[in-house]
Amino acid sequence: MIDAFLRFENWEVPPEDMDIDASYGEILGEISDLVADLGSHGSPKEGEDPRGRRLYLLVPALVNVLLNYKICAEHGLPFHPTVYYELTEAKRYRLSHPIGALEKANRLFRESIDLGRAAYRLAPDFPARARDFALALPGELSSFVYSSRRDNYTWRGSEPALLQALAKKVLAQGRPDILIAAAHGSIMPALLLAEYLGLPLYFLRFSMFKRHDEAPIISLADEVWLSSWREGRALLFDEDVAGGRTLSLFSEKLGGLFRETRTACVIRHAGASIKPDFVARVWYD
Repeated sequence: MIDAFLRFENWEVPPEDMDIDASYGEILGEISDLVADLGSHGSPKEGEDPRGRRLYLLVPALVNVLLNYKICAEHGLPFHPTVYYELTEAKRYRLSHPIGALEKANRLFRESIDLGRAAYRLAPDFPARARDFALALPGELSSFVYSSRRDNYTWRGSEPALLQALAKKVLAQGRPDILIAAAHGSIMPALLLAEYLGLPLYFLRFSMFKRHDEAPIISLADEVWLSSWREGRALLFDEDVAGGRTLSLFSEKLGGLFRETRTACVIRHAGASIKPDFVARVWYD
């Protein structure tokens, strides 16, 4: 598992290599090389391992870009190699993508989640799976430029030790049926948390500050997919709860889709307006 290569990281300060600008095709290739390299070596005995950190930081791109692509397909936005669109821009474009494109976008999105989890497991078959995945990508996706910037809260909320502690608290009260995380910030920690919990994982975009979303973006395809767990228990996750509005709205919007929902976060700031059901650490700042 990737966590073995992250034991000596400084989780208080986000690393410089959290700043990423690279094409999706390049990132997929680099992830494949890193998984093969790390999977063939034991974990470091002491000191930081830049390979492990690099892999941890790159993998969220697999899901991030496909989630953006899926939303463009569902909401009539252009497929652009360098642009993340605000959902409000759909009124301006109003494109009509064929049903086949919508189905393919949703399938690739779900596959990207599985692929990200396999990367964190350092799965031996990852390179072969990555090649098949790359062959299925539309041409515009390979050239899409993924950008990431240093973020204190996402980095702090992605510490494996805290994620393991959170998983233990959740499992102590019974295993949920599915983990649903608010993207994009929660992608990195949620992929690892899902492995610790042994749960199916799904992402819904809800980015109030970076993408100015007013509510979680839930399509008909999302509702159909999630209906398989309608009679189950869903764990709703956001890595960092500062004011509490994001997780509150996330819970409010998704509450009617499942028999039961619980909320979880890695870090809850002491002044947050809500108290999730499960918290790994309370942060005083």
